[in-house]
Amino acid sequence: MNKFKVFFTFFAFSWLLACGVGAFFPLIGNAAPSEKLAWAGVILNALALPVWIGLRYLYPQKFHGDIRESNAFLGVLIGLAVALLADGQRGLPIYLVITNLFIVLLYLYHFSSVSHPALPGVNQRFPDLEEQTGESCDISDFCRERELDGVFVVFLRGSFCADSRGQLAGFEHLLPELQKRNIGILLFSAQPTSSWGKTFTQLGGSATTELSVRQLDESAKNCSLFVAWQGAPLLMYPWHTAAARPSAWLVDSEGVILWRELTVNYRTPARADLLRAQWFRLVD
Repeated sequence: MNKFKVFFTFFAFSWLLACGVGAFFPLIGNAAPSEKLAWAGVILNALALPVWIGLRYLYPQKFHGDIRESNAFLGVLIGLAVALLADGQRGLPIYLVITNLFIVLLYLYHFSSVSHPALPGVNQRFPDLEEQTGESCDISDFCRERELDGVFVVFLRGSFCADSRGQLAGFEHLLPELQKRNIGILLFSAQPTSSWGKTFTQLGGSATTELSVRQLDESAKNCSLFVAWQGAPLLMYPWHTAAARPSAWLVDSEGVILWRELTVNYRTPARADLLRAQWFRLVD
């Protein structure tokens, strides 16, 4: 299923980009003004989502999304309305904008969804995680060595994901509050740490020092619970095929799970505000 979702996502964005770029040719041609307006609607309808996702990837500190990607979806609907009103002959523009709307809805509500296997629940012990370096991460040992009251464990989908980059941007502002409350944060992904270099250059100096993304050993039994095989984008396949399933956990100093958030859509991972609302559980 992961491979099918990855293929459809690649096809969807390729189609939307091709459709949007292709619509420029009749727009600059000798078509009637009403037909040109219809093709302008096609351009807006097709390019709204790819451009919005691109902006969120490049500027994770400025642009934030939601389950509906409301800003992009508004552009899709405006483009649809323009094409429907301008194309009185019910020509190709109308069929294209309706097809694009269908593709966008499939991506937003199905092909960006995440399914999780059976995972430890609240009041159970968080499993030890094997890292690619060969080291084992035991939460209780991690807290004891750093004299922490607890730790947030966050799994990031990958550096290729706009929302994972957005999470890091939010964690930058969360760090001082975590340190004040004696809470740590552990970040994991299925990618090498070096893959996150460009993202960290956008963060402040303190964040670069305090935050680091550890690479999971994909072959380890416990780590396979948090990694989706063939879950990375198709363009990443020459280098990497796995992606971590986004989730967030609050674990106390004894390694017991106090809270967990299993993301149902990789575009809506646990952000800094959600983590901030959970640390009262360590006091209780």
